[in-house]
Amino acid sequence: MPRLLASTIIVVLVCLSARAHAEEPQSLGATVNGTRFAGDDDTILFVPLDSGAFSLGAASAGAASYPPPKTPIDRLSIVCSGFAPGKPLRLGKNEFSKATCNATFTLGANDKSFTLDKDNTANRFEISASHAKVIEGSFELHLTSKGGEAMIVSDGHFVAEDRQM
Repeated sequence: MPRLLASTIIVVLVCLSARAHAEEPQSLGATVNGTRFAGDDDTILFVPLDSGAFSLGAASAGAASYPPPKTPIDRLSIVCSGFAPGKPLRLGKNEFSKATCNATFTLGANDKSFTLDKDNTANRFEISASHAKVIEGSFELHLTSKGGEAMIVSDGHFVAEDRQM
């Protein structure tokens, strides 16, 4: 009986520890052509790779709920290299003009996709704080559609956690 009790306590502690780790609240918000865009804890995904590359993505808040929302779902995706856990990262025009970064924004209303305008000198992405598996930072992205329509994603701010096992 004591062995069973000890095993049960260990399992409960491991489960609580894992749950507490995944409960770091995530947020991502920005202004997209004058309209507010925000992801929520369930729609934000941060995936760092051992190579230093990372992906940060978000969908409209509520997109992961059930039943799914009847409103269109917008999606933002940022993929860059140069990430080192625990260190800040600042990417500016030189990094964006190379093939080290890419970003897309898809409007859910019409599935129109915008890609990063790598020649725009105002593009920036910054990880200002990185601790444990959590990053925090800001961004401004200038994108264009295939038809040449411009999109500005400004006042971007995020807090995201690597929730991979």
